[in-house]
Amino acid sequence: MATFDLKKTEGLRGACREAERRLDESPEMVEKIAKIAEFLQKVQEATADERASEAFLRLIWEQNPLYDFHLQPSLIPGRDAALTDPEFRGWFRDITDGPPEDVQGKATWLDERMREVRRRVWPDKQHGSAVMTTRAFTALFPHDFAAHKRPGRKGHLYEILSGSKDDSHDAQVNRWLLDHIARAVGQVDRADWNAVARRMLLLDVLVEVHGEQSNVPASASTDGGSADNLDQPDLGRITEHFESVREAGRLIFERDAVEALHLGLWAHERRHFAVLTGLSGTGKTQLAKEYAKALIGPTDTSNDRLCYDRGAPRLAAENRSQPHVCVLDEMNLSHPEQYLAPILSAMELDDGRIELHGGDAGDTGIPPSIRYPGNLVLIGTVNMDETTMGISDKVLDRAFTLEFWDVKVDRWPGWADSTLDDQDKESVKEVLAHLMAALSPARLHFGWRVIEEVVRFMEQRQTQRAGLSVEAALDRALYAKVLPKLRGDDAPRVRSALDGCKAALAERNLSLSTAKVEELIGDLDQLGSFRFWR
Repeated sequence: MATFDLKKTEGLRGACREAERRLDESPEMVEKIAKIAEFLQKVQEATADERASEAFLRLIWEQNPLYDFHLQPSLIPGRDAALTDPEFRGWFRDITDGPPEDVQGKATWLDERMREVRRRVWPDKQHGSAVMTTRAFTALFPHDFAAHKRPGRKGHLYEILSGSKDDSHDAQVNRWLLDHIARAVGQVDRADWNAVARRMLLLDVLVEVHGEQSNVPASASTDGGSADNLDQPDLGRITEHFESVREAGRLIFERDAVEALHLGLWAHERRHFAVLTGLSGTGKTQLAKEYAKALIGPTDTSNDRLCYDRGAPRLAAENRSQPHVCVLDEMNLSHPEQYLAPILSAMELDDGRIELHGGDAGDTGIPPSIRYPGNLVLIGTVNMDETTMGISDKVLDRAFTLEFWDVKVDRWPGWADSTLDDQDKESVKEVLAHLMAALSPARLHFGWRVIEEVVRFMEQRQTQRAGLSVEAALDRALYAKVLPKLRGDDAPRVRSALDGCKAALAERNLSLSTAKVEELIGDLDQLGSFRFWR
């Protein structure tokens, strides 16, 4: 692919032509342009009375195809309250008339109106409110804004072309970008909505064109300087997301753990690496995924900003203005210090590079090396057992490590939705809690996953009207899900754990499981060690 210097007119013109070619040759983009053009025409042809109606406001706030961005649940109450308020609708309708004739700068006027809308609709400055407001104003003033697949691309392109950071004056930045492109490839016919929609999307494709050439060897092109050393994301936005997870009845994460993960990841300006270790089934992977959603947006996790493989550095390097998260699940099934060696070395240096291959970029389209992307967030999960590898100091020295061992049976979020009879539910909960108390001092206890599967087994017994009694079914569930994890060598706390486990089972007449634990205790007496599997 040809390389373009976007800071020079000829280079920008060439990149624009390449972007236009892609727009024309992509059936998906042709369809999107037509959809946006139809939407813009409908909005612009609305009468004054229509623009003051709830239906019109819902059109531009809810059915708007201009940004690939979906409304977060926390934003809905403020928006709905505003859209159903006749006073707000009338005030907003006056804005759609545009600025008074004596206003010096339309872009400045638009920025002021957008800030006022956000103050009236979302006074708490909720995350996502700026994007939602900009999207609505883009529909109302399509000649003054660009449309983007992802909101952050506008700021990224502005930085590429101007050499300056986006200062969050949305209308002014969009106006600057549109004027800059117009000087390179000319103005569009303002009455041709297809042409207007195509120009809006052109800016987005330009970012992709730039991203593809930004990783070629330094002799041919730069790969971004140090602009990807991102500012630490707002902790309040992260914890707000986890509160919504809690309210939705999914796994509960302690606020202290969430804050520790966030602060550990962003303590270094370039190296954002954490390792979550501890008991299997405690939600480590879920925590990593939910943090990724909190960081990049819950609706943005299907694209390349959240991934699970070692291609993550390249993806991050292609869009250095936004954080990318790579979740390395069970990262120690093989030696992480070996397969991560190039990344671990590169993240230590200001100009560290990751070697990808020894060939030529033109042969594969993949550059031989890239500069380590400081917008990359790595979160690895680790289980420690005989099937996994240890974590070397080379990894631990570069990572922030959190342990997850504490599991409280009564805090499992599935209890509220369980279909078990109340009496059976309490019986299951009680025996699980006693087993947890007995086994946890020796770290032989179990996680949320085991609790869930025991409960689901008991629910199936109830639903299927099985002949097994409650005690017999619970006995078999514990034998299958809790006891196979028991193994260890002779030590006081291990003996105490087995004795406590046996007592909890025998007290409830769970004979099958009790007999198995007695067998394990016998092995410990005779052999000095024990394991469920012989």
